[in-house]
Amino acid sequence: MNRSWLRGGLAAMALTIAASAHAETKLLLSTFFPATHPIYARVLVPWAKDVEATTQGRVKVEFAASSLAPPPGQLDMVQRSIADVTLQFTGVVPNRLQPELLTELPGPVASSVQMSHALWTTHERFFAKDAARYKGLHLLALMVFPPQEFFCVKECPSGIEQIRSSKIATTPGTAARQYGALTSGVVAGPAVRYFEIVSKGIVDSYVGVTPIDALSFNLGPSTTGMLRVKDLGTAGSFSLVVNASKWSAIDAADRAAIDKLSGAAFSPRMAVLDETNAAATKKLADAGVKIQDAGPALVGGLRGAFSFLDEEWKREVAKRGVDGTAALAFYRTHLQAASGAAPTEARK
Repeated sequence: MNRSWLRGGLAAMALTIAASAHAETKLLLSTFFPATHPIYARVLVPWAKDVEATTQGRVKVEFAASSLAPPPGQLDMVQRSIADVTLQFTGVVPNRLQPELLTELPGPVASSVQMSHALWTTHERFFAKDAARYKGLHLLALMVFPPQEFFCVKECPSGIEQIRSSKIATTPGTAARQYGALTSGVVAGPAVRYFEIVSKGIVDSYVGVTPIDALSFNLGPSTTGMLRVKDLGTAGSFSLVVNASKWSAIDAADRAAIDKLSGAAFSPRMAVLDETNAAATKKLADAGVKIQDAGPALVGGLRGAFSFLDEEWKREVAKRGVDGTAALAFYRTHLQAASGAAPTEARK
């Protein structure tokens, strides 16, 4: 009787130990994006469901009800274990994520899917050596949002002199410096605050946002045109990261399974953003916004004015041991191959 009880107890203990070895891990994801944004509802949520499915429920991603830190503090939030996973916008932490800023350098752009894949591939080949920027974190994926456009509140410029004498709303950072090289009329601030200055006609144009943003921030009614500047486009990038300690605690097989859903494999999920952006562009056009390509004279003037940004970026990443010239050429060549575009001097 006692032996039977002992055998039963040992068996139960063994089952308990086995179960604990495969205990469920919950990852809390916090982001400043609202639940209605396509990156949240149609990209991150499906990815989280796939993580749970591929790990057979052993790893579950749960979403915080609201952001647990302001946009610039997302990486620190995860490092400090306030949340386990987040999506960090490069533009608000430029000193830390300097390599990822290459998507904000005026140059060729493509679809969100293509740019995301190109950025990840460039990271693997050139940026991974700069591990310090993700200290205490594990990088799951890099994603690039659709191209940002030049939106006109008044008449769209046809020459460089019109831009020199205009007022332009920009986001802080690269965009502000980019147009600050041309005009003293830069009004820099978060895109969420564009509405007041755009709707009141305080500025002649606004930049640093996508058609999706133009609709989200209710800027459409105040917009007369959208100017596409060939080969001098920009796009915002984001890093999907998880706390390194929390990541290490996950079973190795499950980590490998999650990695297979991430990295380069994450890029096709960004098709959702491309579809949403195309729909937003059509909606703007249907509302009377004139969509046009910038003329060669304007493009030439802008190319000369913006060229300093590439050189500055190369010098900054060189301090991290990164060959900026090679990395930039690799990224842009990758986009050329993906889009089937012919090489141009601007892409070198």
